Amino acid sequence: MKTVTTVSGEISPDALGFCQSHEHVCITKGRSSEINADLLIDDEAKSAEELRCYRLAGGRAIVDAQPVGCGRDARFLENVSRGSGVHIIASTGFHKMIFYPGDHWVFGASEDALAEIFISELTDGMFADCDCAPPNERTAARAGQIKTALDVQGLDSPQYKKLFLSASRAAKTTGRTLMAHIERGANPIKLAEFLHDEGIPPSSTVFCHMDRATVDLGIHREICSMGIFLEYDTICRPKYHDDEREAEIIASMLNAGFEDNLLMGLDTTRGRLRSYGGSPGLNYIPEEFIPFLEARGVTREQAQKFFVYNPARAFA
Repeated sequence: MKTVTTVSGEISPDALGFCQSHEHVCITKGRSSEINADLLIDDEAKSAEELRCYRLAGGRAIVDAQPVGCGRDARFLENVSRGSGVHIIASTGFHKMIFYPGDHWVFGASEDALAEIFISELTDGMFADCDCAPPNERTAARAGQIKTALDVQGLDSPQYKKLFLSASRAAKTTGRTLMAHIERGANPIKLAEFLHDEGIPPSSTVFCHMDRATVDLGIHREICSMGIFLEYDTICRPKYHDDEREAEIIASMLNAGFEDNLLMGLDTTRGRLRSYGGSPGLNYIPEEFIPFLEARGVTREQAQKFFVYNPARAFA
């Protein structure tokens, strides 16, 4: 029987409910926040309050996409899930290399060692804070997916290729979802072909940020035609484009017949969480963006797919 792994345990896909598929409610102080102060989300009370507001708006689950050794705190996630009643799917895996100090263990670890870490976090429990030292102290909460990141140099980099091989092995061993951050200028088609060659089912693969990373919607359609999920999260982000443009991208994909391939979220940072003094807050999508889409012809049934039915398939 298929299940979804949350920080509080296994649930059935039907129990997941309304799910935003790429968020951040915890990033501890470290390399990420040194690069960008918005990448510091470290107050349990505020994150729990953010999640409670989201739940009042109809939210029932989120995917937290911060990976091991990069500002993730497994106990923090478990506590705010319990305190809010919102299911959290946590992540093992890796981020862009810029988010690790030069002496981080991720650079020296072998492919085998990395795969073992990722697999064990999915099956036995996530490690506690291991940003400055190799993983050692294990928690009871398990990761529910494998986060990866495709930077511009991508698979041409020996470091990234090692990490993707490790993540692919973890995905094949556990059957869990492989999520890929797609950086602007990276080559998602090449990654899709690589994952296919590694035997990763497209139905267990999610490419994130494609709505801002890849302008050519023909590439979006090509990836969806392979069976891969696309996660869109350039919502209320005028730095990239406005919500009218986001609605146009979504409409184009719906017209092409890919409503079963779309997931959505906000990719929250400190500056995008109301409980930290930011905007628009996790409740923006159910309270404002879905009505905005429906006013532009997206049906309620299609919105249910983006936030209920597609996440239940993608993360099971």
